Amino acid sequence: MIRILLLGMALVVGGVLAYEHGHRISESDVRAHVQSQLEATRRFDGDALCNSMAKDYRLQGVYYVAGTHERRDTRRDETCRNARDGLAALQSVSAHTGGLLAVDITYEITRIELAPGGRRALVEATSTAKIGGRLLSRTRAKGHLSRAFWRVRDHGGEAQNWIYMP
Repeated sequence: MIRILLLGMALVVGGVLAYEHGHRISESDVRAHVQSQLEATRRFDGDALCNSMAKDYRLQGVYYVAGTHERRDTRRDETCRNARDGLAALQSVSAHTGGLLAVDITYEITRIELAPGGRRALVEATSTAKIGGRLLSRTRAKGHLSRAFWRVRDHGGEAQNWIYMP
């Protein structure tokens, strides 16, 4: 009887510890997530990008194009659709040119701030996209990430995008 009680207590303690560990995000989790997102973009894998978005994903963006600017507030579904469409267009260009006009994307994390308790992280980053050596776009973003059951979730954030026309 005592063995069963001790085993039950050990399972409860182990379950609580596993739950807590599975919901805490660390700086290395953030860096690994950003790297996996970058690799998915380079593979033109829109599904991988969309699968990491939380249900409450929201992106508030300002887009600067040819001397004008436009504000957009998009939710998960619209952002996914835009990402898939954009990646399909880039993949088509790359395929039609035999990879000669592949998009070169760089990403630099400028700040990671973990919330007290380790449940959420604020990430600031700058990215650039070039095609054929020419600057295509530059983005500065602040995003919010969390971790649930060992998976990092993207909740969106704010972004400023400069699109350069050749």
